[in-house]
Amino acid sequence: MFHRKGEISIPKEAASEDKLLDLVLEAGAEDLKDDGSAWYVVTPPESLEAVKEALGKAGITPASAEIGMVPQNYVKLTGSQAQQMLRLIEALEEHDDVQHVYANFDIDESEIQAAVGAN
Repeated sequence: MFHRKGEISIPKEAASEDKLLDLVLEAGAEDLKDDGSAWYVVTPPESLEAVKEALGKAGITPASAEIGMVPQNYVKLTGSQAQQMLRLIEALEEHDDVQHVYANFDIDESEIQAAVGAN
């Protein structure tokens, strides 16, 4: 259900899309996505360090860079299912023994905001 990938988040103000796209693809990245407030770079796990190094040489500092699990496909959740999933994820993340939580759900931002407001 998941692929192991390198994930790098870069603030939008750090670089333009064209400059960043050329830079990360040449360094071995697979994709560059617009995450709304940041650029999201996906790399093979073995290319993560090379891409981070290329960004550093260009004077671009990533907000985060780590190996993670990227879903192969997503499940759309709405209503009570979305609320239940958000409560479950929150409970798992708060547990002391849990280091990372990966999920393949897709919930509209408006539902997430409603759930946060309800808590």
